[in-house]
Amino acid sequence: MKRNFILLGLIASLTLLGSCDDGDDPPVQISESRLEFKDMVSESITPNFMENPELRKVQIYIPEGYDNNESENYSVIYLLHGLPFSEQSFTDPALWEPWIGAPMPFVSAPDFPAEGFKSWVDSMIEMGEMDPAIIVMPNAEANQFGFSMYTNSTLNGGFEDYIVNDLVNYMDSNYRTKDTKNGRALIGTSQGGYAAIKLGMLHPDKFCVVASHTGLLYIEGFLSDPAAIFAENPDGNIAPGPGKFFTNAVFAFGAAWSPNLNNPPYMVDLPIDEAGAIRPDIVGKWLSQDPFTMLDDPENLNNIRSLKGIYLDAGLQDELGMNGMADAFSTKLTAFGVAHTYENFQGTHFGNIFSRLEESIPFCSEIMD
Repeated sequence: MKRNFILLGLIASLTLLGSCDDGDDPPVQISESRLEFKDMVSESITPNFMENPELRKVQIYIPEGYDNNESENYSVIYLLHGLPFSEQSFTDPALWEPWIGAPMPFVSAPDFPAEGFKSWVDSMIEMGEMDPAIIVMPNAEANQFGFSMYTNSTLNGGFEDYIVNDLVNYMDSNYRTKDTKNGRALIGTSQGGYAAIKLGMLHPDKFCVVASHTGLLYIEGFLSDPAAIFAENPDGNIAPGPGKFFTNAVFAFGAAWSPNLNNPPYMVDLPIDEAGAIRPDIVGKWLSQDPFTMLDDPENLNNIRSLKGIYLDAGLQDELGMNGMADAFSTKLTAFGVAHTYENFQGTHFGNIFSRLEESIPFCSEIMD
């Protein structure tokens, strides 16, 4: 009986082999999505007084199937961090621990997806909420104060040019990208939300759609209430230091917008003096980098009008009051006839990052090629 079973098995196997077409190709193994870590050189950042390194770390999401079809090019989403100052701000919850809770003003950590960043993006693609795309997360940290504000500065270096020129060129040279503005989007949170709007306004030839989450879009609103800075410096000596979030931020803004290499030890000019008086000349320098004020320039207004999409939002419980500043910016866009989408939500400055990205990423994906 056993011999008969063996014989029948051999016959069945030979029959199956005989039925196969010798020309059939083996099934294609679809490449999985992945996160890559790269080092790139940004010549725009050097030279700079603060010795910020030209070697910049970048984290890149590559969608499923990228390796299978070498004739297919992909749209690129440039995702710009605020805090923490890292290319892993959107992928590593542990980096946030020092920034949430006293003495920091932030009460809510981001709503990181339980499945992790890669699977979270995979799911949006699988559900048809976005097209397969490359997502680029650069490190834009500046020495000493952290915030670079993605701005060209003699003190920090050329952080605007790093993103707009060096990083874009690196991606287009090393990956299969759609290498025109219609294949690129800028999305950012907090500092990155400020940068997404400003860089999109200045470089509509590079990006077709921008999205800002809780961005600093009205600098004069920030300057109107310096009470938090004086509360951190009760002796009247305004200086950066541990636990002084607002003071450190002001010095960081000065490093980006009003550097002064002849003003040691911090090499920045501040828009207020130690008595609380406004310094109009320094305020003018800051406002030249303010998205709200920049709209008054006809060239900037035409540039932002030429974008195919603008998305803004802010949480109603934002610890920094960014909702009021976003309200002001949206109102001015409306007054100037600039089409855009603006949403408020129940949430804090950082607590809803991923639920809000689930709105902005599909928004941008639909607009890009």
